[in-house]
Amino acid sequence: MKLIFVFTIAIFASVAVFGQNSLHNVVEGNKAYRNQEFDKASGLYRKSLEQKTEFDFQARYNLANSLYRSGDFQGARETYAGLLNDSLDNRTKSRLYHNIGNTYMQEKNYEQSVIAYKNALRYNPSDEDARYNLSYALQMLKKQQQQNQQNQQNQDKNENKDKNKDQNKDQNKDQNKDKNK
Repeated sequence: MKLIFVFTIAIFASVAVFGQNSLHNVVEGNKAYRNQEFDKASGLYRKSLEQKTEFDFQARYNLANSLYRSGDFQGARETYAGLLNDSLDNRTKSRLYHNIGNTYMQEKNYEQSVIAYKNALRYNPSDEDARYNLSYALQMLKKQQQQNQQNQQNQDKNENKDKNKDQNKDQNKDQNKDKNK
């Protein structure tokens, strides 16, 4: 009986220590983040996540933010998206979709950013930042589509010019053959 009691206390103590280490890593990660040491912050958040504690959500969210700030937009987006699987309130889901939209904007993938911002607004219709970003993403998408259309038209014109040049060369060859006969 005494052995079970000692064993139980040892388990609770180890859980408390791991929780403390996890919290310590999150706190230290936050300090590194504030000092713009994003790679160091990412490492500390990852270290915290190895311990599986109640700080997992915060560590994963902070990890995504540090990945974003260090320029790893795909990694940040995947981490934000993974957080959507947790049961969250609408405001948090909106914030995650907003951040996902921001990662797409950084990569100039305006179509996907529009989708993400629309999702952000579905969960929080009063999010003015998401509304502004959606408007901007729509403008950029339209501009991108117009540019793509212009590029396609220019390519078509160049192909037609090349085709006409080839036809003219063929005609000139035929005319020269006729003259030589």
